[in-house]
Amino acid sequence: MRSLRTLILTVHGLLRLIWKVLPLFAALTGYLLFAPPIWLGAIFALVLGIAGVLAKYAATQFERPVTHGSARFASLADARKGKLLRRNGLILGRKSGRMLRYSGDGHLLTFAPTRSGKGVGCVIPNLLDYPGSVAVTDIKGENSAITRAYRESLGPVYELAPLGGTKGKSATYNPLDFIRIDTPYEVDDARLVAEMLVVPEHSQANHWEREARTLITGLLLYIRHDWDIFSQNLGTLRDFLMQDAEEFELLLAKMAASKQENVSRIARGFSQKEPKERSAVISTAQGATELFESPELRSATEISSFSFESLKDEVASVFIIVPPEYLEAYRPFLRMMTGLATVAMTRNATKPKHPVLFLLDELPALGYMRPIEEGIGYLAGYGAKLWLFVQDLDQLQKTYPKARSMIANCAVRQAFNVQDPDTAKLLSDMLGTATVRMQSQGQTSPLPFKLISGAFHSGAFEGARPLMTTGEILTMPAKKQLLFVQGLPAIRARKIRYFDWREWKLKKRSTTQSS
Repeated sequence: MRSLRTLILTVHGLLRLIWKVLPLFAALTGYLLFAPPIWLGAIFALVLGIAGVLAKYAATQFERPVTHGSARFASLADARKGKLLRRNGLILGRKSGRMLRYSGDGHLLTFAPTRSGKGVGCVIPNLLDYPGSVAVTDIKGENSAITRAYRESLGPVYELAPLGGTKGKSATYNPLDFIRIDTPYEVDDARLVAEMLVVPEHSQANHWEREARTLITGLLLYIRHDWDIFSQNLGTLRDFLMQDAEEFELLLAKMAASKQENVSRIARGFSQKEPKERSAVISTAQGATELFESPELRSATEISSFSFESLKDEVASVFIIVPPEYLEAYRPFLRMMTGLATVAMTRNATKPKHPVLFLLDELPALGYMRPIEEGIGYLAGYGAKLWLFVQDLDQLQKTYPKARSMIANCAVRQAFNVQDPDTAKLLSDMLGTATVRMQSQGQTSPLPFKLISGAFHSGAFEGARPLMTTGEILTMPAKKQLLFVQGLPAIRARKIRYFDWREWKLKKRSTTQSS
């Protein structure tokens, strides 16, 4: 609109100039018929000079000023240059009627509050389109219910749903299978499982939480080494922690006598603690494993019906499902499965044709996960891609101390329906500053006694303004979104809904028919 206004004003000015000089031009025409040749050359040069000045002036009116900043929104040509108009890749949205897709190796992060269209606009379209393996935190089970039939056409589908999935019965995965016993990695593996179980109240674990993790690490190694295969599960861990004082003392004595040095050392160290400290540590460990009182969860984690490593060997889909009303209680389960799944990507050297896609909704609600915070820097090299969904900046920062680094390490940042001022401020800063031309008008003061009235004057000057202010981001239409793709100017695009597209509606229809 600004360019069109400038064009109209420029043309209007040129027409006025031509009209004013028309009489002079007519007179000159009559004169030139009889003028000497040398005068003709001089006048021709003068006309060329004036034309050049006018052309240069017109060009400056259409150049984008960059004196105070060069921020701008990407055009469709920019999107094409950034390879966002290809037929394959993760679906991001639409611009000028064209689908925007990301086919790079980087990770993605979406800022969007609850009930803002993350499922219908991001998760489901990609589950109905992505040809590779996926792992999804599916809080309500809706994503699996809508896309399961299509995902089954690509390969096996596993629903880790202790409280029931779309098909009723849950797939099973035993986290103790993650521990590679009799290898140099067994202690670190057991410690990671313990870390996933003990969710810190804050971003960093306190003393009791750290000690509880150490105790659980020792117990897990003891179970893996010294107990029969049918007892090697987290239900046995829970039973150990719920023993009375006398039974637990006997258990520590057996662990201290174990031939496994790591087991005996942890048992001896724990036995040396003061009774009050021991009681507090055991209490913390009991709280972390309380959910394994559930028979359904014990059954879902007793044996493994698949391995996360296999997601790189064949196209498969894993949905981790917990009803929203049980989210708080089952948070350690969600967090443990998600964390172990991402770490499993580093254990299989296979580079799949399509990266294993992790769609992690409500990431901060799962609690701090070191494999996610650290893995965002290296998982792409192992054939895995993270798409993280968070409500706002504050939620992410409260859970992850290195939240800013995580944001910076994502190749695609997406935001829509922003309601948090801090998030809007971050996005405004990311958009940058633009240089804008502004008009000024005024009138000089008249002389005394109004002998001569004041003169009117106008002028243009350049100033700086954010490409979008915080207020503009907070009031952005619900159908719009902002996309920040590495190497491109920010994109102002439209959101999509899978049920508005015939191709995806047909895939959903096949899902409904086969259910």
